[in-house]
Amino acid sequence: MKRLLVLLMVLLLALSFVGAQGKGEAAPASGELNWPTKPINLIVPYAAGGNSDFNARAIAKYLPAILGQPVVVTNVAGSGGTIGASQVKDAKADGYTILVHQLSLTIAEAAGMADYGIESFEVGSVFSNASPEILLAAANAPFDTVEELIALSKKQPGKYKLTANTGASTMWIAIGLQNAGAKLNIVSSGGSGERLQLVLGGHADIVPLNYSQVKSYLEDGTLKAIGNVSNNRSELLPEVKTLRESGINAGYDYLNTMFFPKGTDPRIVEKFSNAVGEVINNNAAYQADMAKAFQPLTWMNVEDSKAHWYKEREELMAISDVLQGK
Repeated sequence: MKRLLVLLMVLLLALSFVGAQGKGEAAPASGELNWPTKPINLIVPYAAGGNSDFNARAIAKYLPAILGQPVVVTNVAGSGGTIGASQVKDAKADGYTILVHQLSLTIAEAAGMADYGIESFEVGSVFSNASPEILLAAANAPFDTVEELIALSKKQPGKYKLTANTGASTMWIAIGLQNAGAKLNIVSSGGSGERLQLVLGGHADIVPLNYSQVKSYLEDGTLKAIGNVSNNRSELLPEVKTLRESGINAGYDYLNTMFFPKGTDPRIVEKFSNAVGEVINNNAAYQADMAKAFQPLTWMNVEDSKAHWYKEREELMAISDVLQGK
């Protein structure tokens, strides 16, 4: 009889555990990690040709040699990056769908354009810090600095067009300029490739773009840099002041990061992130690719990446009312 009672208790405990799993509670990771066993999909939430796309493809090229499976990059563009981000957020947490994103993920949440942010993902590794993001204008624009742009825009409100995507990092720049007194016409645009075409075609007067994309246009005099969007001056353009130096309370570093669906086995996150770090820190061919593209070598482990993004989120959520125009 006693033996039967013990067996019944064991059975009840087992059923309770199974029931908890059915309610979405993840079982603790145990045993040997058998991952990956099929191709891994990196989702870039922007069109091809931009900085996130470039860096995703650059790292994906070398990961199969370490992971033993193909790493495929897929562009899912639209709505300031929220369409692609939502797709990964809702994907199966098995390590085969990974989001490549940056500050816009947090901007979208703080600006009220998305009801989720980094807390809806498992943070992987920061894997690139784009060469400086520059505020650019056509060479014949009647201003050479941010201060001159603001002064002219006050005299001719709405004349000068600035590209900025609602819910994206460029929106932060637009709001910062407006808060400093600029009277600009904010023009919505797609990714960085489209922004470049807008300024080259004369359809926009001021655009934020990555230095690596516009180096040739700066050298041949087609475009000029009026400000550095990054938080620190760049060795590539040491004479160009940051926006913060010009009194604009906005600026960011373009840290592309791997984000996994919530609930992904932390061992998968670590294994993939460490593979990324192995490429960045030790692969000479990858390092040469980055040098040609004027991209500094950057990698943070999972712990440091998580600390960075949660600090960034805290700062942006503190100004969410401003970002939402309240």
